[in-house]
Amino acid sequence: MYKTASIAFGISLATFAYPQEIDKQILHDNLDYLHDGLYKNLPIVAHTLNEWVEEWIPKFCLDESKDDEHGFNLADMKAYDINFDDCEAPWIVCNHKDSDVSIETLADTIGRIPVGSRSYIRHILALPGTGDGVAGYNGGDNIVFFDIGDNVLPALIHEVAHSTDSHAYDEKLSESDDWKYKVSLDSAFPNDYAKSSPAEDVAESSILATYNIVVPGGYPGIEPRWEEVRNQYETVQTWQREKADNIMTPGGQCQNRLENSEPVPRSTGKKLLRGRWAPWRRSEKPDTSLPQGLGVIEPVDFNSGKCVRGHRA
Repeated sequence: MYKTASIAFGISLATFAYPQEIDKQILHDNLDYLHDGLYKNLPIVAHTLNEWVEEWIPKFCLDESKDDEHGFNLADMKAYDINFDDCEAPWIVCNHKDSDVSIETLADTIGRIPVGSRSYIRHILALPGTGDGVAGYNGGDNIVFFDIGDNVLPALIHEVAHSTDSHAYDEKLSESDDWKYKVSLDSAFPNDYAKSSPAEDVAESSILATYNIVVPGGYPGIEPRWEEVRNQYETVQTWQREKADNIMTPGGQCQNRLENSEPVPRSTGKKLLRGRWAPWRRSEKPDTSLPQGLGVIEPVDFNSGKCVRGHRA
């Protein structure tokens, strides 16, 4: 079950919050009612999974495992290449053995994100819950989830939207005059979390826009009050169509990708993993370079605030 009521996803980025006194209604407490339509209508992209040899791990996953607040043992984490039919370069993900989402479910869900938008994501890491309510975050186009379970697809749409908002357009949609004006025309926000800031509103409205694009009958087919938030989700659609070549529409092949983080020996981690990865036993370093002919998306240095169940930290 998709529990947007109890889990909030987002990114702080030093974004501007909406004024507390803003006079708009909240359409729904959560976006649960869009869950089934998204899963049924976002097509699955065929893929294969290749597990990395255990001596190596992406530096991003190593760095996250060394988080001083939580600290995860690298021996419990596996790295994978997910090779989708719509791109020459794989997506590299890490999954902790105690995560509540399987690597198969993670791969299936990532492949449902249209490749134009998916290309703005570098790595995804699924970790077990930490007991502090942290649900997930997006930093520098790397997404981390904690005990996300059935929330993977809507949460991924939301987090990917933070990346596309940050650098898929010629300016940030969430900070544009166009967004400010279009929001002023609507009488409601999609949910309470969208009200927290323009960046979160764009991310939540991207879930509505995705539904409107891929589900027969669109958003008005399921939401009788659709006109109250129309300008928000239609503006997301307009920008992705006119400024980013329909990156939220399924189909096509990847044209550009972010460069991957470097593979590093697990033995460089703070926890030496019971001595299993001595340098003289090391296998050949994985090649994570992008294929020739694939364009390179310039990274944007942003860092998310960790989000907790119910509110942001």
